[in-house]
Amino acid sequence: MNLEIIDERLYTTIDDPQLLKLIHITRDLFENHFDRTWFSLIIDGLPIDFRTVREIRELVSMESIHPGDERVIYQGVLELEQFVRHVRQFLLPDLKERLRVSCLFPDRMVKDKTAYIIRRFVVYTFPYNLQRLANLAGELRSHLLRKYPYLCVT
Repeated sequence: MNLEIIDERLYTTIDDPQLLKLIHITRDLFENHFDRTWFSLIIDGLPIDFRTVREIRELVSMESIHPGDERVIYQGVLELEQFVRHVRQFLLPDLKERLRVSCLFPDRMVKDKTAYIIRRFVVYTFPYNLQRLANLAGELRSHLLRKYPYLCVT
């Protein structure tokens, strides 16, 4: 008779509602404002590794936490912090030009009035949403390190 050994880890979840809440809030923000087609077009050419976005997506897609997932979450948080730094450094200063709403280049400005208004709205709200993402990454990091202090050693 062949008995399979079942990994207990697969069926055990960590009860941490605060961590799950932070992950869900981060998911909503990331998916609604950063993981969009238009955003992927304007970050083209920035030094953001494909792995970074993949790890962030893995982090924000978590619905439950199992023992050992804290390392995956922590890695996702580190990538999220790197993502925010790169976007701040390389995209934020040129956001108007990349969205084609800058008066510095009138010949390159978007011609459709509706598209122009939407893009201007994005220009005004983007720094706020980026700061919210940075704050959430910081909260996630703090929460993880309080609960799992060994993570910062690795």
